[in-house]
This record gives sequence, structure tokens and C-alpha cells, in this order.
Amino acid sequence: MQNSLRLGMGASALLYLGPLLAGLSGMGWSAVPVFVALFALWLVVMHPAKWPRDLSVWTGQTAVAAAAQVAVNALMVVLLFGIGRGIGGVAGFLPHIHAVFPVALSFLATPLSRLAMDPARGEGLDGSMAPLSRHAPDPGTSDEMVAVLFSLPDDSDAMLVADAVDAALKGPLAAARLQALQVRIGADGHHRALREGLILWATDLARSARDTAQNVQNAAFQMAGSDPLLLHLFAHRGGALLASQPSLRVGFPKAAHLRAALTTDQPQNLQAALRVLADALDA
Repeated sequence: MQNSLRLGMGASALLYLGPLLAGLSGMGWSAVPVFVALFALWLVVMHPAKWPRDLSVWTGQTAVAAAAQVAVNALMVVLLFGIGRGIGGVAGFLPHIHAVFPVALSFLATPLSRLAMDPARGEGLDGSMAPLSRHAPDPGTSDEMVAVLFSLPDDSDAMLVADAVDAALKGPLAAARLQALQVRIGADGHHRALREGLILWATDLARSARDTAQNVQNAAFQMAGSDPLLLHLFAHRGGALLASQPSLRVGFPKAAHLRAALTTDQPQNLQAALRVLADALDA
């Protein structure tokens, strides 16, 4: 039994090694969906109880749980890519690894894990840990998705980070996670990629009026701090969002707060963008 467990853990490690090597070798971010799909394949094979083969037994709760699993794994892939790139940057070189090799490693994790361990046993282990999950900690202190977001390196692609933020800020814990992000980031100048990604997410033109209760645009403004580039990004995209959906106005910062952010040493285009957005909110 112990040998099977060790083999299963070793095979599962290949799943994570793939995106890490991909990032280390300089593979493009366009490969992220490939690894997300391989992680999903591993979940389907190794956790059959959570992914019923019979579509008739799928419920809304089952679908939400499955989507949450995929979202967490997508965040993990982005994190591993970023760590790989960070290692390559620190080392000062990128090893020449064929693009097929990292993908093959992650793919092999599924059949090897299936050979090493019985999925039914894995479901049993998951069930044995269920009582612990009922006492999950507050998302503001040790939520896994929040922790993954804060682990993203500052050279991460902002659009991918925005997708990761979107996955994290859904469901019943969304408000607590957003508050945790605001408290921990503040305006300290750190976590630039996360701050930019959150601004992109909060000012997405596809945003729905149902999101107004989350006060997401005001949170994005706070994330920008005094950074002129982030402030301009927020003002420019926020103005377009407000023009497209005026009902989202309640989620934006007050016009007076936007004007208070103006300083004489800011670029003229930033000052103009902040004034235009403030005037639009007043109107």
C-alpha cells in the first residue's frame, strides 16, 4: 500500500513538473490552456465520483464544484509557469527543451497515476478529509486561491492574471477574497501584476450589473494607488465601462476621490482621464 502511494505521488508530481519546465524553457503563455486541459484530464480519471460519466446525474452543485477544481488548477498552472520563468531569469539562461517534452510529462501523469493507485481509494481519502474542510479558515487569512494569486510573479502576463482573478472572485467567497486582496495589497507598490490584473478584471466591458454589490471598480481604483500607469489604465477602461453600462456607477469610487488623486506632477493625459471619469460620475 505504501509503495502504491509513493508511486502515485511520484506520478502526480509529473503533472506539476510539466508546466514548471515549460516556463523554465521559455515556452509561450499560449501553452497554459494545454496544461489546464491535462490537469482537468487527471481530475476526471483520478476523481470519478466528482466527475460523473452519466450526464443525467449532474446537478448545479456538481458543476460548480467541478468548475472550482478546474479554476484552482488553472491558477496553479499559471503559478508554475511563473516560477519556471523566474528560475530561468535568476539563473540567466533558458535550457533548450523541446516543447513536446513538458506536455508529455504532464500527460503521462494520468495513466501512471491510474496504474499506481485505484481512483476509488483516492475518493476514500478525499472523503476522510471532508470533516476538516467543514472548518475551512477565513478566506481573508489562508484561502488557497488568494494565496496563489499573491504568489504570482510580477512579470506574469496581466491578461492571464485577470483570468485568474476572475476564477478566484466567483461564488460565495468572492466578497471575502476581494476584501483580502485589498487589505494585503493596499497601495504599497508591490504585486504589480496582480494589481494590474485586478484592474483589467474590474473594468472588463463584459462586466454585468449584478456585480455592483462587490464594489469592484472602487477596489480596482484602490489597487492602482499612486502608480500613474495603473491609474491611467483604470481611468481609461473605467470610463469606457461606465459609458457602456451606466448602472455600474454605484461600484465606482466617488468623483471627489478621483479628483483627490490628481497631482500636478502627473502626466497631462492621466490628469485628463481622471477628470473625464470624475465628470462622468457626477453626470
